[in-house]
Amino acid sequence: MEARSKRAGWRAVGILAIGPLAALSGGTASAQPGATGPIAALNTQARELSETSPEQSLAAATKAQAAAHEAGDLRGEAEAYNYIAYAHRNQSLLDLSRRDAQESVRLYVQAGDRWGEAQGYNTLGLIEADAGRFVEALQNHLKALAIREQDGDKEGLSYTFNNLGNIYRNMGDYQKALEFHERGLKLKIELGNKSSEAYSHHNIGLVYFVMKDHAGALAAYRRGLAIREQLKDPRAIAVSLNAIGQVESLADPAAALRTYQRALVLRRETGDRRGEMATEINLADVHRRMSRLPDAVAALNRAMAIGANLDAPLMHSNALKGLAEVEALAGNYAAAYRRQVQYQEARDKIFNQETAERFHHLEVAQERERHQQQIELLERENALRDAQLTRVRTTRTALAVIAVLILVTLASLYARFRLKNQSEARLRAKAEELSAALTRVQTLKGMLPICAWCKKIREDNGYWTQVERFIAGHSAAEFTHCICPSCAHKLEDGASPLEA
Repeated sequence: MEARSKRAGWRAVGILAIGPLAALSGGTASAQPGATGPIAALNTQARELSETSPEQSLAAATKAQAAAHEAGDLRGEAEAYNYIAYAHRNQSLLDLSRRDAQESVRLYVQAGDRWGEAQGYNTLGLIEADAGRFVEALQNHLKALAIREQDGDKEGLSYTFNNLGNIYRNMGDYQKALEFHERGLKLKIELGNKSSEAYSHHNIGLVYFVMKDHAGALAAYRRGLAIREQLKDPRAIAVSLNAIGQVESLADPAAALRTYQRALVLRRETGDRRGEMATEINLADVHRRMSRLPDAVAALNRAMAIGANLDAPLMHSNALKGLAEVEALAGNYAAAYRRQVQYQEARDKIFNQETAERFHHLEVAQERERHQQQIELLERENALRDAQLTRVRTTRTALAVIAVLILVTLASLYARFRLKNQSEARLRAKAEELSAALTRVQTLKGMLPICAWCKKIREDNGYWTQVERFIAGHSAAEFTHCICPSCAHKLEDGASPLEA
């Protein structure tokens, strides 16, 4: 697999390790496509530190997760959990790593991000493989495979094929392992991913090696080496040389010494102190096999000197074990016993330190989970309060609307009441006017006693009143006096107008 070889070189001593763990996607953990902003920057930092400093990578990913959760960024939070899982995996905290990877998958699914979902299954597959649960690892890688095939993600498929090949190798199905590695290699060649192509050759070499096909292993390793030499990647070249040396040491220790010396020069030139320490230990193992015990002691002492300035307790303990074996072969039993005691103390320290770190990380994880639960509780309480305030505001608004409607209705009814009263008052006044007019009209109806000579009218009280005064008193009529043409003619003739 492709990731840890960049950071640690070969950790095994005297044997070929099953191999560094596969990358999440392409050598290192891959970033979310198209992601930008401060959360993406933190996730990028976590990715870049994932191989060289798991602790710093974990710190950056934890900050990214908190910021993404606060911002409601599901994809950013899912990616952060993926890097948290990766950091815990690099620290061999597989229980924590599995939980974080599962949370990453959950969030990617919730966000509808299929690329991320496949990435999460890929991470879970790597974790289960580390734990030796190869059936579970296979199931997760097959889930990633299904998504990537549906989406046509060739690059993702190339890494999934690579990881499936490693799973089948660990399960002892070497033919399937080679089949998937070849499929991955074909895609990498098609994509022009030369660096990853070299990793595929390396993994094919691992399959041949466990099959005890040393010729096939050497051929695959050398193909990977040729590519790395073309790329002029000295660190990767040293990794290939170290693998070739481990195969050569089984049949041709002298060739293995020359290969290890080349790797050692490159690791010194590139400042790869950890890789240099690993190669010195491998050199010592070849010297021991060749019965060159002083050279073996010298190589192991150089490894111990390098390890004094490195945080490499496992390789330090392996160097002590190698010194104990060499001293015993040389007959220096007291020195061998002293080195064996130191080796046992170093192993106990590693165990105690790993246990302490595991408890520390568990405490940190528990504290983070407790804080997360508190945050979720506060969020639920805030949501409840917001809901209550919303209900209160809604009730108040409804009551205000009802009150306005009531006021409008009352105002309308009052206006109608006033209009009705005004209308009734006008009707009553009109009726009174009509009644009075009717009374006056009725007064002028019937027989009126009028003088045949002077034309006065006799009223009910017996008084005689001139016609115009009587009518004016019993109606709204007013009189104006004039002379009709007939009377005017009589006046002209000297006659009285009153004569018949």
